[in-house]
Amino acid sequence: MPKRTTHTYSSEDAAPDGPDSDLFVYYCKHCGSHVLITDTQLQKMPKRKTDKAYVLDKKKHLARLNISEAGKVLLKRGEGKLEKQFRMNCIGCGLFVCYRAEEDLETASFIYAVDGALSTVAAETNPQDAPVPPCISQLEGGLVQVAIEVEDRAQRSAITSKFDLSVLNCHCCLVKISP
Repeated sequence: MPKRTTHTYSSEDAAPDGPDSDLFVYYCKHCGSHVLITDTQLQKMPKRKTDKAYVLDKKKHLARLNISEAGKVLLKRGEGKLEKQFRMNCIGCGLFVCYRAEEDLETASFIYAVDGALSTVAAETNPQDAPVPPCISQLEGGLVQVAIEVEDRAQRSAITSKFDLSVLNCHCCLVKISP
C-alpha cells in the first residue's frame, strides 16, 4: 500500500487581510521593510497642512512601530516659529518615514507619517523567488503533481483545500477525482 500524506492549505484559516482586517500593516515604500501596524487606515486620518503628513492619534489608535531613532530636527515654520521633529527612520534602508513632536515615543500623543513614505504592500518580489507549497511537486518529464484534499464521504464530493494554481504556470489544470 503506498504511503499517504495530507497537507491542508486554506485561505480561510489565515488571518484576515485587507479592508476587512482589524489591523493594517504599513511597509517602507523604498525597501519594503515592515514599519507600522495600526488599527486604522492612514488614508482616513487627517493630514497636516504644512507637510501633508498623516496624523495618527495614539490615544485613539494603536501604533506599533519598527523604526530606528534618527534624532531631533528644528524646522522654521513661518516668522519666528520653530517646529521640533523627533524623526524616525526605516530600519531596513534608513529612509525618513515618521516623526513626532515629543522626545519620548511612549508619551508622544501623535505620530506623523511622512506622505509617500509608507505603503500597504511590501516591496515587489519576483514570482520566481516565491516558495512553492509542499503539496506541489515536479515529476519527471516536466509534469507537475498537485496534492489536494477531497472529502469523498460528504453529501457531494468537494475539494476542501484552496491554493493558487497560478504558481503552476499553466493554462489549464485537470483534476481527476475517483470515488
